Amino acid sequence: MAHVALTAQWRKETGKGAARTLRRQALIPGIFYGPEVDPVPLSLNYGDLEKLIRTGAGENVIIDLAIETGESTSSHRAMLKEIQVDPVKQNILHVDLYEISMDKKIEVEVPIILIGTAMGVSEGGILQQVSRTLEISCLPDNIPDSFELDVSDLNIGDSLHVSDLKIPSDIDVLVEDELTIATVVPPTKVEEIEPEVPEEEEEREEVEAEAVAETEEEGEKE
Repeated sequence: MAHVALTAQWRKETGKGAARTLRRQALIPGIFYGPEVDPVPLSLNYGDLEKLIRTGAGENVIIDLAIETGESTSSHRAMLKEIQVDPVKQNILHVDLYEISMDKKIEVEVPIILIGTAMGVSEGGILQQVSRTLEISCLPDNIPDSFELDVSDLNIGDSLHVSDLKIPSDIDVLVEDELTIATVVPPTKVEEIEPEVPEEEEEREEVEAEAVAETEEEGEKE
């Protein structure tokens, strides 16, 4: 697992007003905390944070965090715990950084990537990925970027499960082996269904048909 260096500044002012002021300066408010650390409010450079988030390891990247207070700098190991994003603009609004110890296992979710083309797909089946991440526990340096699962041999009706993944012995899986990861389902049949006509509409059509018939009969008599 790669490490990424990140520098943050301790911030004295907190609250919504202070956070808005930081964002106008291309800085992001954050907080650093952990089991042996009191919460520390931070400000971080937007560009540095965005670059870190977009690394291949995503939220599982290990951060070599340097916190500057103006008088001194302290070093810590951390991971991203939570990222708040603007739902419209997709801008980063706030981040939580969580202290980790390199000799203690942590729980994380790792992406599952499907590789290959399932045989059942060429026969008209549809490949569905049921589980996209795997919850595991391991030492920080042993966190994999992802798990790959080959679906090439899947026919229609076949499935692959957690037990089909190749998991290193130093990683503990925190879900059941029977959990389905991917399956190939039969193609969906679209049946044409006659639209239901409301009873009132049916009655109206019958009355109109009878009226037309009576008019035609009268015309023939004349």
